[in-house]
Amino acid sequence: MTSTHKSWIRHFHVCLIQPLRGLTSDMGRFHYLLGTVLLFICSFLWVGSSLRREPEPSRISLAYGSCPCADDREKVTAPEPTSAVQLPDPTPEVTPPTPAPSSYLPVINSHDNVQSAFPLKLWQKAGSKGIGPDRSNDIQSWLKKNPYLRHEILTDGSADQYVRENFADFPEIRDLYLSLPVPILKADLLRQLILYNDGGIWSDLDVTCHHPIDIWIPEEYRDKTNVVVGLEFDGSQFASWTVMTKPRTSHSVAVVKYVVEKLQASAAEHNITTAELNMTMISDVVDVTGPQAMTVALLQNLEKEMEMPIGRANITHIMQPTLLQDVLVLPNAAFASLQAGHPEDRGPYLVEHHYAGSWKNTQGGEGLGLDSA
Repeated sequence: MTSTHKSWIRHFHVCLIQPLRGLTSDMGRFHYLLGTVLLFICSFLWVGSSLRREPEPSRISLAYGSCPCADDREKVTAPEPTSAVQLPDPTPEVTPPTPAPSSYLPVINSHDNVQSAFPLKLWQKAGSKGIGPDRSNDIQSWLKKNPYLRHEILTDGSADQYVRENFADFPEIRDLYLSLPVPILKADLLRQLILYNDGGIWSDLDVTCHHPIDIWIPEEYRDKTNVVVGLEFDGSQFASWTVMTKPRTSHSVAVVKYVVEKLQASAAEHNITTAELNMTMISDVVDVTGPQAMTVALLQNLEKEMEMPIGRANITHIMQPTLLQDVLVLPNAAFASLQAGHPEDRGPYLVEHHYAGSWKNTQGGEGLGLDSA
């Protein structure tokens, strides 16, 4: 009840009720009581109706944050839906293309790494006619002077299989070798592939060994050498009939690359494939796959790695073993004593080449009446 209602009731009581208190008769007392009751009822009804007309006090929202109370939910306008965030499409997984097999060969023995030993194995290749008596004596000379040597003689078929197995990851080299129809071209490339892949000693069948290989390298160069070559009788070209290397040197890579490119260039010059090459299309076997090719490739690689001019002037007519970086060059007495006239001032005669020359014919391989080389 408000203060206005209370004030009105007090005024009514003073003006009407209190004067009636003075009545003392029974009738007056009855009317007094009846009037009081009616007055109370009327007052109660009037106050009740007034209370219903008064405005409701404002309610206090106890909601947390921006959520409205339950009674006011119908008054809240739902927020406009926001557009969905457009996420970028996930980048489709792209499988990188498988790199094409490289024609370049990895290197494990560099001039900075000369700690490994030379493999004690002799590699040779027989021709289609097998091995004659003279060649058997030459082979035995190697085994008598070096009884600890492992020895393998490849045939045409086993040589092809060797290249298939060991150069499967380098199809340009493998396929080119297998495609060559000329025996001497294949034999020259095979020499370089074996020296690269396995190392050890390559020697043609027509070579006699006169001294054990453990004296070939002077003591002061034994921990510095990865490749051993000797000069031919002219004193300015490396002999290819006998070579000793550690496996997978940068020098062997350079020679293989040079020979492969020379063979490809010879085929391109005649607008044919390497499978169609024949001896008439080769300018000079010595220059394309033989000792001249090996000499040029080695000297070029040494010049690149040593970053200084290196050429024939560094090897011509040397009188004693000479180390160029990690390539030991022996005087021509070492590997070509017979052709050089058996010089006596250039160290020991290590091997002797007999020049069987079975490839020197129009087929580039064994001819009638010629032994295998």
